[in-house]
Amino acid sequence: MDSLIASRRHFLAAAGFAGAAALAPTSFAQAADDIPALAEQAFIWGLPLVLTGRYLDLSVKAGLGFNQFYISPDLSTPATRAAGPNIDTLYGFAWLDLASGPQVVAVPDTQDRYYSVQFLDTYGDSFAYVGRRATGTKAGAYAITPPGWTGSLPAAVHEIKSPTVKVLALLRTLVRGNADLAAARAVHSAYTTGALSEWPNGRRAGIARGESLNVFPALDLSGAGAGYFDELGALVRQYPPLPEDAATFARFAPLGIGDGKPRGAALTAALAAAVPSGLARIKADRATHATVINGWRTNLSIVPFIRDPLARAGNNLIGPGAHIAEEALYFGATQGPDGAPLNGAHRYRLRFAPGQTPPVDAFWSLILYDKNFFLFDNPANRYAFNDRSEGLIRGADGSLEILIGADRPGGQVNWLPAPRDVFQLIVRFYQPQPSVLDKTYRLPAIEQVG
Repeated sequence: MDSLIASRRHFLAAAGFAGAAALAPTSFAQAADDIPALAEQAFIWGLPLVLTGRYLDLSVKAGLGFNQFYISPDLSTPATRAAGPNIDTLYGFAWLDLASGPQVVAVPDTQDRYYSVQFLDTYGDSFAYVGRRATGTKAGAYAITPPGWTGSLPAAVHEIKSPTVKVLALLRTLVRGNADLAAARAVHSAYTTGALSEWPNGRRAGIARGESLNVFPALDLSGAGAGYFDELGALVRQYPPLPEDAATFARFAPLGIGDGKPRGAALTAALAAAVPSGLARIKADRATHATVINGWRTNLSIVPFIRDPLARAGNNLIGPGAHIAEEALYFGATQGPDGAPLNGAHRYRLRFAPGQTPPVDAFWSLILYDKNFFLFDNPANRYAFNDRSEGLIRGADGSLEILIGADRPGGQVNWLPAPRDVFQLIVRFYQPQPSVLDKTYRLPAIEQVG
């Protein structure tokens, strides 16, 4: 879920959503007796937790259990309803419930194939990874332990401490090409979960479930009203604020979140008004943190624990799964060189000079999405170009040129079909090299050629 998922999740990083290592003291600087301002702050602070609660509910309603991987056996297609999926990896996920003790996630030897298991707590932070970048590609076993757990682990089982008792584990396994799908499926079906109390027995293999990420759609909170704060109160009782956030949540006491007492009309109105104002503030804030390079927007600052509530809310607004920068960076473009939205009625060119394709240690891809951030269904069944694309045509000097538009160009070219209206592009860098992280490498600008 690139975003999922872009991953997804999750137009997340591409739109410049912010991450921050420490609480920004000016983000929540309003006086505590200013109820409208306090309600807006509480909405922003609670957004990742409320979204997590809704995704949990969707999974339960879909009949999905805890402590079990659900895996997609196929790459994403235009039928995938999760926003911004990649077509590079097979996806999967598991909701881990640690209330009865640790769960062990065991991974196979992937023979240097890229994979990642991304762990998110209920407050939307990607607090840990298992995978090619973080732990290598040898077989391994990792015990995800709940807060305060003090038990012992068997030999060769490594501990990952979770900040919360519920954890979302997002799974990605690279497919190197059409001929590689069967081998990738074999790896993808070899990840297991199981209670530490039963280790090494009791391991549960993943269950194949087509379009597994469809239980993580982009959720619209704009009509939530004052009932949003009832959801938040119930969830906070289940998943208490992390120690770093306890003081922030305590400031919301005048709002009566979760106290069960009846609200007056004035407070109810203030809470309802906080929903649209909070959403507007999140959307305005995220744009201020983007790094823009030749018209491409990215977020270089997503970290494992985001302490600024505004940044954390923006990072989770469209879905779970935005990667930390070292794991993956998404560069997004929505405008042409004239500043107008990208539109398939025109033709565009993206040209990589010799030796200047994205510098990565895992893989890169360019994917086109329609205005709703879904893959564009087209007769050519071409949704992307990447470092594994078969039949790529290169110039005599080794350059790579991709033409983008609704009409098929003449001759032998790399053509990426677009709708005859607005679209957007994402270039994914998985395991970006230092030159990407320090902005030495610059993606070439999109040119309009017709």
